[in-house]
Amino acid sequence: MTSQPRVVSHHDEVRAMLSDPDLTVVPAPRPPFALTVAWLRGAVSRFADGPVHAARRAAAVEVLAGLDTRVLRAEAFRLASSHPREAELVPVQVLALAFGVRAEDVRRAARAVAAIAPVYLPSPASPLPSEQDIVAADESLVRLSRLLGDPEPERLAVLAGLLAQACDSTAGLIRNALAADAAPCPVEDLLAETLRHDPPVRVLRRTAARPEAAGGGAVPGAEPGVVVLDVAAANRDPEVFDDPDRFRPGRAQEHLTFGAGLRPCPGQTVALALAAGVVEAVRG
Repeated sequence: MTSQPRVVSHHDEVRAMLSDPDLTVVPAPRPPFALTVAWLRGAVSRFADGPVHAARRAAAVEVLAGLDTRVLRAEAFRLASSHPREAELVPVQVLALAFGVRAEDVRRAARAVAAIAPVYLPSPASPLPSEQDIVAADESLVRLSRLLGDPEPERLAVLAGLLAQACDSTAGLIRNALAADAAPCPVEDLLAETLRHDPPVRVLRRTAARPEAAGGGAVPGAEPGVVVLDVAAANRDPEVFDDPDRFRPGRAQEHLTFGAGLRPCPGQTVALALAAGVVEAVRG
């Protein structure tokens, strides 16, 4: 019988578990190189652990460090002002341009990434991708690679992974921020409270290397347990946040939406710059 995962929802406990080396991510299998989303998942840092994750994350950090967040924010503002109905895809367009896609091709690149993203990172609330979805995503990865100038595989994995993340999480942040019922306030405060109150990524899953790391006893021969870190609930923990269900920009407490500990999101500053430019343009 498969045991049910342990769900952790208290802020301080989630934070501590994000720093626990005995809680790991189950690596995605890495097939031989091919322009498929299955290969992409097996080649990025998000679905890797240990030294492999560290090396791949370092490659992503290096790419992100070469970006000027002020330029990204200004370009996001410009594109969102021109095409407000496409606001959620603006971060992908801006990043694609920064990664070398020609200006006339950035909307094509964004459409390709939009087909890749749900297969690359399926939503827990959505049905599993169909075979047709997978084929369309693989074809889109071929197109995206060409638009990026067919970089060598390791670099392609970094760029495509960052673009897929912008299509998914950053778009969710923009969508939730624009829907928020908030009085006028600095966009930075609006985004921070949106990330706390309505995070685009609501749960994280980890596998315990030892049974006790999952909250059980050290049972000889027991299989590792799955731990679900409920970030959305942790961000509304009443022991940490005053009046936690109220949307109140300007809070001082730290949310956990960008992670913490061993695997914090490497693209936090870039995501916030892109989201800020879009939200400023659309909210006016």
